[in-house]
Amino acid sequence: MFKHEIDTAAIFYEGDDLLLPDSPLALLPEGKYLKVGNEVGWLGFPTVSQFNMCFFSGLVSAWIQSQQTYLVDGVAINGVSGGPTFGIVDGNINLIGVMSAYIPNRATGEVLPGLSMVRDIAQFHEVAKEVKTRDDAAKNQNSSPPTPPPASSESTRAIK
Repeated sequence: MFKHEIDTAAIFYEGDDLLLPDSPLALLPEGKYLKVGNEVGWLGFPTVSQFNMCFFSGLVSAWIQSQQTYLVDGVAINGVSGGPTFGIVDGNINLIGVMSAYIPNRATGEVLPGLSMVRDIAQFHEVAKEVKTRDDAAKNQNSSPPTPPPASSESTRAIK
């Protein structure tokens, strides 16, 4: 299941070869996003240390509703794109998005610190409801995933 405009995908697998926790991180509640100033963290394997998972963190600088994207004051080194991004909501760690890109600030002609882009994963709420087994995933493979509802001030609320 993939939608190009959203820049995220759900990958299904079967088997017990992956060492995963007994319970996954909760998704950020439907219709919610983090406010400016909240701290977020992300994991990845940067090319400067490609065999070591590294932790990064930054602060939410903006929420771009029309793109379902956070701008984060924190560096996303080459190789961490696609890494999970999480934040703390009501004392619990929630998966909020996927690291998508780093945009350097070139305003003066120099490469100055920029902002990272984190794509929201709201569409995964629908995927999680519809796909419980490999057979469910196979049935949905050629269909487009549900599109998140259009953003409005009434359906989407900032938290924290």
